[in-house]
Order: sequence, then C-alpha cells, then structure tokens
Amino acid sequence: MTDLPESATSQVRLTPGKTPVGRAWNRFVTHPDSVRRAIAVIVTANLTVVIVGGLLLAFVDPVDYPDVWRAFWYVLQTITTVGYGDVTPVEPIGRIIGALIMVATIASLSILTAFITSVFVEARQAARRAGSEAAEKAHRERVEGRLTELVERLERIERQGTRRS
Repeated sequence: MTDLPESATSQVRLTPGKTPVGRAWNRFVTHPDSVRRAIAVIVTANLTVVIVGGLLLAFVDPVDYPDVWRAFWYVLQTITTVGYGDVTPVEPIGRIIGALIMVATIASLSILTAFITSVFVEARQAARRAGSEAAEKAHRERVEGRLTELVERLERIERQGTRRS
C-alpha cells in the first residue's frame, strides 16, 4: 500500500487528487523516500500559488497589474522572498493580497519543509529498524540454537549420570 510505517500512515491522509497539488501530494505520501516527489510537491504548490495569486491580483487590482504576467511576476517574487521591488501593489487590496500571499507562503513552506523532513527521517528510521530487527532475529536464532545444544548436552550428561548410578 504505502512505504510509510503503520504509525505514520495513520497520521497522513491522501487527498482527493483532483488538483495538481493533490496528485503530487498523494505520490509523495505513498512513496515518501523519494526526494524527486518531495520537490514535485513543493514546485507544484508554488506554481499553484503563483497562478492563483497572479490571477486574483490581475482581477482585483487591474490598475497596478494591467496584465496577468506582471501579477505572476509579483507573486513569484513574493513567494521566493526575493522582492526586487520593480513590481509592487499600490492599491490597498493589492497590498492585502500580497501580505496574505507572503504569510501563507512562509507558513506553508515551513510546514511543508518540516513535514517532508520528518517523513524522510521516519522512512530512514523504519529502514534502520527493519535492519536492526533482522539482525536481532538472527542473533536470537543463534542464541536459541546454542541453548538447544546446551540443553541436549545437559540431558546427555544427566542420562550418563543416571546410568552410572
């Protein structure tokens, strides 16, 4: 089903997968050890913010953003925190949308980065636990085999002792 351990699978939910972000998320959640899939989630989420934010800005603030490309450029600068300053909203509605994009992007990237990091750590720990469990099982089997040999040996000694008596 997934590469996640049972404990992590119960905490992570798949999305309906109808949007590009949802599909990227589902691919990442089902195979969390893939850096490529993690990057796909981040890139898809950022592109979605650029497109939606740019369209929204071009619609509500046509004075500062007479074409959608200028709005896309502003949102891209905002989400990457570059902020060249060549394109900035003057109207209050544009500034409000810009502020919302800034806060949402910083928060979502922080949360997404933390989540992706924790998934990578959990996947690595699960692999280590599996290796450790295999080593413990092999060790246990060796010890049990040795104990079986010792019990058989003691029984032989006891049988020899009862025959002599």
